[in-house]
Amino acid sequence: MTFEALTENHAHTQEIIRELYVFTNQFEMIQNLEVGSRIVIDTREKKLLRDAIISLTAQIKILNNSIPDLIHNIGFYKELTTDARAPEIHKIEDKAKKFQEKFVQVRYMPDEKSEKVSLTISDQDRKEFLENLSKSNLSIRELKKKYSVERPSMIMGRPNAYAKISNRFFRKLSNSLIAKGYFERLNRDLRKINSPFVLGSYVSMIFFTIFISFIFSIILFLILLFVNISFIYPFLTRVEGSILLRAVKVFWVTFAIPIASGLIFYFYPHSESKNMGSKIDQELPFVTIHMSAIATSGIEPLSIFKIIMKSGEYKYTDIEFRKVMNLVNFHGKNLVRALRDVSFSSPSAKLRELLNGMATTVTSGGSLSNFLTEHSETMLFDYKLERERYTKTSETFMDIYIAVVIAAPMILLMLFIIIGSTGTLGNFLGLPTEILGILIILVIVLLNIIFLALLRMKQPAL
Repeated sequence: MTFEALTENHAHTQEIIRELYVFTNQFEMIQNLEVGSRIVIDTREKKLLRDAIISLTAQIKILNNSIPDLIHNIGFYKELTTDARAPEIHKIEDKAKKFQEKFVQVRYMPDEKSEKVSLTISDQDRKEFLENLSKSNLSIRELKKKYSVERPSMIMGRPNAYAKISNRFFRKLSNSLIAKGYFERLNRDLRKINSPFVLGSYVSMIFFTIFISFIFSIILFLILLFVNISFIYPFLTRVEGSILLRAVKVFWVTFAIPIASGLIFYFYPHSESKNMGSKIDQELPFVTIHMSAIATSGIEPLSIFKIIMKSGEYKYTDIEFRKVMNLVNFHGKNLVRALRDVSFSSPSAKLRELLNGMATTVTSGGSLSNFLTEHSETMLFDYKLERERYTKTSETFMDIYIAVVIAAPMILLMLFIIIGSTGTLGNFLGLPTEILGILIILVIVLLNIIFLALLRMKQPAL
């Protein structure tokens, strides 16, 4: 019982330290803003922050006061309960009675979303703890809404059924291959796209997909032995001739489909990471300009990420910045280590360069404001060059489009009209004039779709 009480006190102390860290940083940032840029901050907010810091510090002191006695009362073995040891039994009972008289349990619920907290503190400190708690609950609740970076809300639903089945059949094989050093690149790609699947589960899903595809390909192979599939009516016709010869022709289906399925599953994280990286690259010029403007006020580097995240303007870059905040706030890493860890797993090469540059600047004691200003100018210049390249590419596509989609069909149409006036157009191509007209329209539509797809692929995100 005593050990459980000590564990619960320790867990709640960690949560108090996390809140204290957030509110202290915010209070220091407000002071720096007032001194550096002469901005007038609402005195009520400052008072709330000050009261919250004092209250949380007092709670930590009360919990720390209970640690020595709780440790002293921890028993690592049970006393023998025999008649010969009756005096020892009475001593144990007296010790437990004194413990119950000296310590009390305080149970309360911090907020509606949290679970009930159970703390064991000295009876002498109980009144002070409850007064301090009731006095500060309102201010802490208000500050949490505005300043605290909450833990990412995890929506716990049912586990992925496909991953669960895959692990049941292929977990041992996947883990053995991973232990030998395979799939390291796949692991990096999964981390870059923030995949909900760990490497072992994803590799099991690849093997299970190949297995399912193989079963499907066997069924398709058996069907193709006796049936021809065509895109022209009739779509299904019976195969005539030797089945053995037919099996040799369609045997490729049994390995082509599983291999294609496995490759698609394997390369999907890499493709998705490149897609996310390009989206981050489009946001970065404006993110760095925003960061540079914040850094000129002289606030600490970690608060820059916090302000950027609270703005909510950068959907994809915020995901990477949240990683930095979580590594610092919840994992206890320093800012430089957090920047380097996030840069290693970032899908954007430009963001990796930015984070590594910030880490080097902080380590060397350089001016972070100057670094961000120069870096934002460079990234904005690259952004303008990219837009100019896209404009020139669009002009080239326009010239090709005019020649292929507009001029060439008009010339062909005039040629067909001339040939048709002689009455030899049907004999020339073996098709009626109506069918030729429909084919020309379909070709023009197809060419337009191809040009639109190419332009879409080359177009940078807005």
